[in-house]
Amino acid sequence: MQLEGGEISIISEDIFCDMLLWGPSDENSEESDIMGNAETDLLNEIRPALEAALEAAGAPKGSLMFRSGMTKTGDGHTSVFVGNFTAFRIKMRRKSFYISVPASFADLIPSDVPVKKVGSAPDLIRMMIDDRHSGKFYEPILSRLVAAAVARYPKEWDCCSRYMECSDAKRCVHPDKSFALGCGYRKILHSGKIFYGKNRNID
Repeated sequence: MQLEGGEISIISEDIFCDMLLWGPSDENSEESDIMGNAETDLLNEIRPALEAALEAAGAPKGSLMFRSGMTKTGDGHTSVFVGNFTAFRIKMRRKSFYISVPASFADLIPSDVPVKKVGSAPDLIRMMIDDRHSGKFYEPILSRLVAAAVARYPKEWDCCSRYMECSDAKRCVHPDKSFALGCGYRKILHSGKIFYGKNRNID
């Protein structure tokens, strides 16, 4: 819910579904009761590394967000977002211990990491947390993942009026980096392709 007079923002389907699942944030809600759980403790421990990876990838400050919640049955997880994109989810409760990442990020998971896919969530890969692979063990992998999320952020539009400036600089130069995350041409430039200006390399 938005407060009256507050800014309006577009959110992804993932965030919307999480909001439906957990309900609105409230200091007296069940969500607040679990903010000190193992999931959030782990995130607080690895958050500096995640934020450093995002900064190096050109993401704006404040891009990293997480939301922890509990259903009426006591189940739930903590979702971690880069902007409006769900980068990964952590579950460390009710004898379930794993980190779910989008299947599209499978190339970032080392071959020696224990993984599992389940039929109920075909678009996700679970990296299992066990005695040999603690939550902290996954910090370097998750750092690479959130950095990659900046480059793979879902396109929301093709380009803005600065496309010539960006082409000449070979990178996105929009001052509002949060806004620029949704630019499709930013991703094209990141891949090395330039469509316009003096550096054009596509015929």
